[in-house]
Amino acid sequence: METKYIKDFAIALVVIFLLAYLIHDYYLMKDVQKVPEESKFKRIALDDELLARIHNIEGSIKERKQFIFTVEKDPLEQNLIVKTKQDLVNQWKEKVESMVRLQSTLIAETGEKFATISHEGVDKVYRIGENFILGKIMDIRDGEITYKNKNKTLVLRVEKLPEKPKEIVNESRDKTRDFNW
Repeated sequence: METKYIKDFAIALVVIFLLAYLIHDYYLMKDVQKVPEESKFKRIALDDELLARIHNIEGSIKERKQFIFTVEKDPLEQNLIVKTKQDLVNQWKEKVESMVRLQSTLIAETGEKFATISHEGVDKVYRIGENFILGKIMDIRDGEITYKNKNKTLVLRVEKLPEKPKEIVNESRDKTRDFNW
């Protein structure tokens, strides 16, 4: 008999909680309906002109974040007018590394053909049919390769390195410092 009363007590509690929840929900709904259409904070709200100015500023900030600066020199460096020897050497190295340059070709006695191509300071050996930076190698001949890029057949010839600027070429060497091994 004792479990019967506990069961009835639990059902009564659930019904009481359900009624309390429904009453609470009803009063919340009445409070929401009391909110006026015109807010008392209307006079301090954003007008259309101010909102447009804010959007304009946000758009400007986004554009500035995407802007890529192309300054090659450190703006804090004091001698911006005169380039140092090291600056000229670095410029020359960057120019050489940015080139896609056929360095050499080799046709072995067995008939295998190889081409050495330099790019970004790395020399890599390729064979016919392999893909490289500019396209797919179709043929390797003495001093040149034929490659296909976007359905166009093009030729890349062996190139020398570009000349160093005369300012960085060491022509006047001190004879006492040259070693004759």
